[in-house]
Formats: sequence, C-alpha cells, structure tokens
Amino acid sequence: MPTQIPVMAHLVLGYPTLQTSIRTAEQYIAAGCAILELQVPFSHPTADGAVITEACRVAALDQGVSMSDCLQAIEFLRKKYPSQEIMVMSYANRLYNFGLERFRSEMERLEVSRLIIPDLPVDSVLMPASRRVKPVPVLAANVTDARLECLLGLGCDFFYLMSDFKITGGTFSLHPRLAELATRIRLANPVARIGVGFGIETPEQVKAVLEVADYAIIGSALIRAQKEGRLDQYLAVLKNMPRFTTQRV
Repeated sequence: MPTQIPVMAHLVLGYPTLQTSIRTAEQYIAAGCAILELQVPFSHPTADGAVITEACRVAALDQGVSMSDCLQAIEFLRKKYPSQEIMVMSYANRLYNFGLERFRSEMERLEVSRLIIPDLPVDSVLMPASRRVKPVPVLAANVTDARLECLLGLGCDFFYLMSDFKITGGTFSLHPRLAELATRIRLANPVARIGVGFGIETPEQVKAVLEVADYAIIGSALIRAQKEGRLDQYLAVLKNMPRFTTQRV
C-alpha cells in the first residue's frame, strides 16, 4: 500500500460507467487516499450539489447501475485491496428497495465497517447497522447539545462534520463551531475519528480542515478533475502535499 494521505475520497459508483468508477477507485488507492467513500447512486441525492447530483443521474438513470452492480464493484475492490478502508454511502431509498437486512448482511460479508446514510438518523430503528457495521453521523455545526450527547452515548467512533451550512461542491468555509464539536467528540471518545467535508478542493483548504479533523473529505473536486481529464494531476497534488497532523485538544 502507498503512503497514506489524510483524505477520504468520494466517488459515485457507476459514473461515468461502472468499470470506469472501479478504475477511479484504484487511482484513489494508488494515490494513498486513506479512506474510500463509495456512493451508491440515487437519482435525487438531497445533500449533494450539482456535480455529485449529475454523477448520480448518469450512473443511476443513464447507466442503470443497480445495487447489485455496486456490491459487485465493492467486492472486487475488497478482494484486490483487502487492507483499504472502505465506507459506503447511500440514500435510504436505495436501501429500502434492496432490503435493509439484506444490505446489512452484504456489508458484513464485504467487511465494510462504516455506513453513511445522510437522510436516515443513525439511531433510527431502520438503520441497517450491527456490531460489525457502524453508522456514521453526519453533523452540521448547529447540532444541539442534547443531540450531540445522544450520539456520543451511542458509541459512534467516526463522525462526518459538514464544513458549513451548505450542500456538497460549493464554496469552502469552515464554521467556527467545528473546533468545539471536535473537542467534545474526542473528550467523550478519545479514539473517535473525525472527517470534515463539503466544498474542500485545494491543499490549503485540506490543511485548514486538518487543524480540526483527522480527514479531509473530498468528492466534487475529484469528480470535476476526472471529468476534465486531470484526475491524475489532482491526485498528485494531494499526494505530494506536506503531511499535517491534527491538533487534538
């Protein structure tokens, strides 16, 4: 495995084709991205901006990529890269249609230990989680103290923080409260990891995020680079950036 960079790299399975998305995941791995975030495409991804929405539309509608197709792609990557950390992201509608229990079983079989479902609360009885498949809370800076305490009490060990109040792929900004949230999470669970996403593109922005978090979550910028034929160059910039350490309190 290459030297890892503190990036959680997002892609939409099936965009622009299923085989191309698999090759893209391999490019991410070769660049050393610490975590792959593999999104099951959905035609109406409510948390996502124009870039990821278009990628989902191409994959789900034009390519007709099914949940079974996505699981086969994940299985290929898991077998070829057994030590690569993989998180799966999906909207709830795709899981309902496939079957929640069936999906949970598939995640366990494929050794996917983290699941991101933006439109389903992590403590919902419908969340297809288990001891081996843990949900990842997606939090904005306006999360209430009571809700945060509730989530910390659930034993979640990875938290996805939105950089600010926005959808994915917009301009970059870091909400002032993120540092406080990160501190509270780590005081409650010192081994918890934190990723910050939404709008991150440049190495300077990655550096700013890593002052707060363990990982910079990058999606739209990677998809744009792929579409424009400059993905290798963009990944090289990330791979060659100085190594930063998280400032834990």
